[in-house]
Amino acid sequence: MTGPMRSPRAVLAALILLLGVALALITGIVFGDGAENVIHLTLAASFLLLAFAVFDFRLQTWINLAASAATGALAAIFLLQGASDLAHSASLQHLAYEVLGQRLEKVLGDAFLLWCVAMLFRDSIGRTKILGVVVLVTIFFVEIYSVVTAYAGGEAPGVLKLLYLPLFIWLLLEGISPRSQTPDTESSLHQ
Repeated sequence: MTGPMRSPRAVLAALILLLGVALALITGIVFGDGAENVIHLTLAASFLLLAFAVFDFRLQTWINLAASAATGALAAIFLLQGASDLAHSASLQHLAYEVLGQRLEKVLGDAFLLWCVAMLFRDSIGRTKILGVVVLVTIFFVEIYSVVTAYAGGEAPGVLKLLYLPLFIWLLLEGISPRSQTPDTESSLHQ
């Protein structure tokens, strides 16, 4: 299995997000403030790249188009949230967080996760596929826990969001892995 990197854009998007989380942590520790701005701007840049990276993976066109639209919209929402934090505008914060940042952000995030599931089953092989299964099953349980907690009138701890980071490690590895054959052909060669 040789060839160029499958998705440089996915690799860059994952690196930006992973390094952005580290930068946000450092920013929060050093300055005591600003970590949320770093996270939102990092998410915006990462999801904007992912909106184009989805086309580097072999899924049906309509799936990639839907994923591109969802991740592009997420990038816009995260950028607006970052801008509202920097501008300290109450009306902009209301739009960014209350109007767009609640249900719409969740639906768009779920659409992106569905694309990840489709990509896992259609265009992932070997060890990266195993990692993808573990990561997405973990996220599934986090999502279920969050829904049950919200239904009971509570809120899931924010620290659970850290369990989404391995998703970007998986996307990084998928983007790095070259694909010169179809997944079906490759899996039959490994048997």
